[in-house]
Amino acid sequence: MVVFECVACGAELTVPLSRVDWPDHAGRTVGNGVTEMPVLMEAGTYATNSQVVEIAPGDVRGVSWATDLFDTTSCCGLAGYDAPNLWCACGQPVGSRVDDCSAWQGVQLDDAAVRPVGEAEPVAGWEAFEWDTALLDGADVWWHDRVAIAAGVALARIVIAAGDATVAVPDGPVAEVFRSHLDELLPPAPEVKTLALAGPGLRAEADLLLVPRHPESGEPWPVEGTAVPISAELWRWLANPDQQPCVPATGGRWPFLDDDPLPRRPERIALDRWVSRSEMSRRP
Repeated sequence: MVVFECVACGAELTVPLSRVDWPDHAGRTVGNGVTEMPVLMEAGTYATNSQVVEIAPGDVRGVSWATDLFDTTSCCGLAGYDAPNLWCACGQPVGSRVDDCSAWQGVQLDDAAVRPVGEAEPVAGWEAFEWDTALLDGADVWWHDRVAIAAGVALARIVIAAGDATVAVPDGPVAEVFRSHLDELLPPAPEVKTLALAGPGLRAEADLLLVPRHPESGEPWPVEGTAVPISAELWRWLANPDQQPCVPATGGRWPFLDDDPLPRRPERIALDRWVSRSEMSRRP
């Protein structure tokens, strides 16, 4: 496990943490004015990209508020967009607490202001994770929001991988989620590339292969061909269409609140096209 410390003074700023895959919904918002959003990261874990280290709010140590640097772009809480609002005791700005409405709760440490110290734990093998279960926690009411965002990211990566080709998707769960969007975004072209799902216990032959990212390292499942890595959570859903995961007793955030009785598996994932546009705008 590693501890993140201040690069300026060496003070420890977190509890010991284990690395996990970068969540697709990190930095994304849900709805407009939604309150009491859940925490982005599980306690004791961290995820990192090229600029930010994401941790759970309860895992930060030895920081104080930079009260004169609170951002002015937030709505009902702290967004952390304008400037870091957390400082080390030595006076070094180190990151931001995020708890604004519609935003996943968390602490974002500035990758340039902190450094990991310690020995990372060995990465677990692929077999250590459950791949034949579509929904690991039936009481998780935010599952659909996370997977809708992950599907939006996946759509953008399929389009980018397709290049100038049209994408053909055989009937099934992958087609139910992506086909209509691909038909709209990719006009007919002389070249046609096929899209299929591959991963643990699932082999396929296609030009583009949707494969899961390792839940800890984020590395894609190895395949021969062009891999399009997607979140493990989304992959489980696509790979296990016959499962009937429990729906929260309250109906949760499933988009079927008028149905009685509630169906046990949503008929489709409401893919987030705004996320797709954002993701594609970041690529050449």
